Amino acid sequence: MMEILERTELCFPELLNTSCRKQIHDQTETMISYILMSSIALLTVTLNLLVIISISHFKQLHTPTNLLLLSLAVSDFFV
Repeated sequence: MMEILERTELCFPELLNTSCRKQIHDQTETMISYILMSSIALLTVTLNLLVIISISHFKQLHTPTNLLLLSLAVSDFFV
C-alpha cells in the first residue's frame, strides 16, 4: 500500500489521503488551454471597449437601454 502511495501524486501527501489524486496534464494540453482562455479574455476586453466607445461617441446611441448596456460593459471591463 505504501509503495502505491509513494508513486502517485496526492493532493495532500502529508495527510496520506488517497481519495484525492492530482491529475497530471500533458504540457501541450495545458498550453492550449492557456492560449484559449487568454484569447477569450482578450476578445472580451476588446468587445467591451468597442461597446463603451461606440455608445459614448455616437449621440444616437444615448438611449436608456443603451446606457444600461454601457453600464454593463463598463462593469464587465473593470472586473
